[in-house]
Amino acid sequence: MIGKQGLSLLLALLLSFAASSQAREIWTQGVPEPYFKHFLDFYKADPSAMGRWATGLKNISSDQLDRTLKALDTTQFTYLYPMEMKGYDLPAENGIPTDQLSLMAVRAGKLVPIPFQFDEFDKTGLIWIDGFNDHDPEGKPGIFDDFDELVFMFRDGGQERYDPSRHTLKQGLIVEEIRLDSPRNQPRYIYLVRNNPARSRADYVQANLEEGWVQSTLMHMDYNPKDFTEIDKMYPRLGPHKDQSVFDNLYVNISTGILNQNLRVDLDTRKNIKATPVAVHDGPVRASMLVKARIWYAFMPTFFSQKFQVDFYEQSVTIPSRFAIGSMRVLKFFLMFLRDPRIHFALDLHNMDGARVTFQTVYGQKRYGVVDGKMSPFEQTMTRTRLPGDWVYMDSNQGWEMFFSNHMPVVPGGLFDSFLSGLRMNMFYQDDPKATTDYERFAGASPRLGFESEGLPRTAISLMGAIPRLDYADMDSLGEAIVALAAADKDGKFRKYDAIVNEHLTEMMKAGQITTVDQLADAFIADLDRMNFTGIPRATFNQLIHQAIVDTTPAVNQVHHGKVLARMVELAKQQGIDITRLRYATMDNTLWFPAWVGPGGPEDFQWQVTHPPVARVMARPAPPAARAATR
Repeated sequence: MIGKQGLSLLLALLLSFAASSQAREIWTQGVPEPYFKHFLDFYKADPSAMGRWATGLKNISSDQLDRTLKALDTTQFTYLYPMEMKGYDLPAENGIPTDQLSLMAVRAGKLVPIPFQFDEFDKTGLIWIDGFNDHDPEGKPGIFDDFDELVFMFRDGGQERYDPSRHTLKQGLIVEEIRLDSPRNQPRYIYLVRNNPARSRADYVQANLEEGWVQSTLMHMDYNPKDFTEIDKMYPRLGPHKDQSVFDNLYVNISTGILNQNLRVDLDTRKNIKATPVAVHDGPVRASMLVKARIWYAFMPTFFSQKFQVDFYEQSVTIPSRFAIGSMRVLKFFLMFLRDPRIHFALDLHNMDGARVTFQTVYGQKRYGVVDGKMSPFEQTMTRTRLPGDWVYMDSNQGWEMFFSNHMPVVPGGLFDSFLSGLRMNMFYQDDPKATTDYERFAGASPRLGFESEGLPRTAISLMGAIPRLDYADMDSLGEAIVALAAADKDGKFRKYDAIVNEHLTEMMKAGQITTVDQLADAFIADLDRMNFTGIPRATFNQLIHQAIVDTTPAVNQVHHGKVLARMVELAKQQGIDITRLRYATMDNTLWFPAWVGPGGPEDFQWQVTHPPVARVMARPAPPAARAATR
């Protein structure tokens, strides 16, 4: 089962495992202390300092890195955390040309520009790059609209608030004050400014499609410009191991029956599975790459072709796998041909001696697999584990680390997981220099890790076949589909779907897994909460779902999906919510590569991932006349 979401997950895992691998090695060399202190003073005043001083900081020590974060009042996570605000978060600025807007913050007593960008999207949620999308743009290009995104870094906000009596705005008008709140740091403030030409010199990430590379202040990656799965090198740009690549190879094999399990074909990344970058929107904070995935067979392109995007930041990579109206149609069409598919995904790394690896479901006793050429009993347990949980962590033993946040909407042992019966899967891990393959470039598994699966989730596939048949082609949003499906219940179109779900829930009741309707609603939201929904705030959407399930479900095994959706529509109207604004959902599988996850270890880093900083628009600034004397 490897549709668009499957390929996106494979690439997310690739990037997560490839861009990091570490146990905290302490860098001791350091740069001269006077030079470092001068840099730190400059960095506190200007966000562009790290990029502009990068060459001189290549030998920075771990202690100096830690002192930098302390001076900026950030944790390892909040230092690298990018923030996004939608157009509907800033309604007063909707309709303004984006080239008239910019961000500033008070740093070292001065109001200075900070790095930012405005990104636009098409109606399915893909980054909008004129001439390369298959769908119309959401809103008007070049104008700040509802679903555009303002992107910036948490760390670039200023800890001091703007005061017109002390801080000079030489040109333009401050239109919004935005407060950034973090559970671990003091509040920060940024200012949305109109008609000010000043721009920060910082550029945290760059991408070149023609030459096939992506580079940030801290890392570099080379790949085949014609196939993003063919990554040649990935290496850090700072520290004693700078320029030392840790990447060997990526291999994906899909063996599947086509309409018949005995009529099998083999597809792999060497011959059949290609992911071609077609365009990139390269801003100072984020480079969003539009990639076209296609399966080839007998040297000919097949019917399967889907676009997805990869977002590169300074210290993270996200693949926002989309769930939109078209997603279900594509998945149903793809799965109708498959019989007994078997998937093998392997990522080969090298230069990783001493690295430590673990993931959430095996971390109960805070244990790690160590790359030493031997398979320990714990590593044998890792390779037999079914799902990794919410995170995978690798400490490279080179002074930098990787943390992969898994946002697939399947809580291990949860509600959605129970519908995957028939799909057998497991993680695998090899640490053996003699375990060679015909696809590697460097001999041996040092380490080799990934996952394997076999079969299809029959209950889930039966549910796909039972989804009411409607004309989804004219629907632009999930919200529109909810309204249409709610109306379809009057024609009894949910009978088969309800029967399949309720039969399954009866078995869960008997097993004592879910015994009350409240538990059912909570379990449903726990899975859904791993996704980001665009158009309606998460808390509001969760409340609508929970209340609708409780109001319409007399017992755990008596769910009437049409009634649930109708109740959601009714509740939304009562609360003044336009449910058709619910556009699409994304599974934001993200690789973070901090210098260190921090003293709390991977569990605490995951807590920060799930409790990130938030942006809040403050009271609108005073009108221009009230500040005229300060300009």
